[in-house]
Amino acid sequence: MKKIGIVVTDPHDWTASALSCAVTERGMEPVTFSFQNTTSDISSGRIIVDGMDITSLEAVIVRDLGPAARNGAVFRFDILTQLEEMGVVIVNSPSAIARCANKYVSSFMFGKNGIPTPKTVVTDSLDGAMDALSGFGRAVVKPVFGYKGIGVECVRNDENGMRKLRDIIEKDGVVYIQEFIPNNGRDIRVFVVDNRVLGAIYRAAPDGGWINNLSQGGRPEVCTLTEEQEALSLKAARVAGTVFAGVDIIEGDRSYVLEINGTPSGKGIFESCRVDVAPAIVEYVCGMV
Repeated sequence: MKKIGIVVTDPHDWTASALSCAVTERGMEPVTFSFQNTTSDISSGRIIVDGMDITSLEAVIVRDLGPAARNGAVFRFDILTQLEEMGVVIVNSPSAIARCANKYVSSFMFGKNGIPTPKTVVTDSLDGAMDALSGFGRAVVKPVFGYKGIGVECVRNDENGMRKLRDIIEKDGVVYIQEFIPNNGRDIRVFVVDNRVLGAIYRAAPDGGWINNLSQGGRPEVCTLTEEQEALSLKAARVAGTVFAGVDIIEGDRSYVLEINGTPSGKGIFESCRVDVAPAIVEYVCGMV
C-alpha cells in the first residue's frame, strides 16, 4: 500500500484530518507527522521523524511546516528539497511554498506578471520607510515572513506611524509597507486546486477590528467571484507554482491580489461553502505517484 505523508504541526488540524480521510478513501495509507523531531543522516540518506524513515513515502502533502527559528525553518525546507530530489512527490513543492511565504518575492512576481497588487515598498532604511508612508498616507505593514495575520498593523503618516516603522526596522531589520486600499471591511479568500477555483469566501473583520483573517476573529461568508477575480486567482496560483493555494483579494476601486498562501486551511471554505478541497488535492497527488 502506498504511503502518503501529511506534514502538520497541530494534530487536531481540520485540513490535515480531511486530507488523511481523502488519502484513505483512495486506498492509500496516510502518515501524519511534523518536522519538530527530525534527524537527517547525511551518510545513509535516511531522514528519521519519530523513528520513521520518511524517504520511504510515495508523496508528502505539506499542510503546515510550523513555526521555527531561522535555522530551523531553513532545515525544514532543506528536508523537503532533499525528499524531492530523491523522487518523493512534494505538494506544494518547496520552491512554491517558499515563494508564497516570502511576501517580498510573491509581490515582485505578481507585479512582473501583470497581477494588480497594492503599491508596495520593502526597505531596511528608516528614511525609505517614512518616504513610502508619506506617499501612501495610510499603509499596512506586515512581516515579510508571516502567517495568520500576526504582526500586521495599519499605520498612518503621523508620529505614531513613524515610531512603529522605526520599531519594526530595529526589531526585524526590514519593513514591508503596502498601500492601504479603502474597502468595505472584508477581503476574499479563494481556494485554488490544480488550476481550478473550488470555492471562495469573504472574510469580514470582527467588530471594532480591521484584520480579516479567520484566525484573528474574521467571519467567513460565501462569496461569488467575478470573472476577473477568478482569473486573477488562477493566475496568481500559476505564477507562484502552487498545486493548491489560498489567494487573498481586496476589493477597492478594482480587485487587487494581496498575497498568496501556499499552505492554506480548507476549513473556512468547507464551513461556508460545504466544499471539501482535500479530495481534489489528493486526486492530484494520486496522478503523480
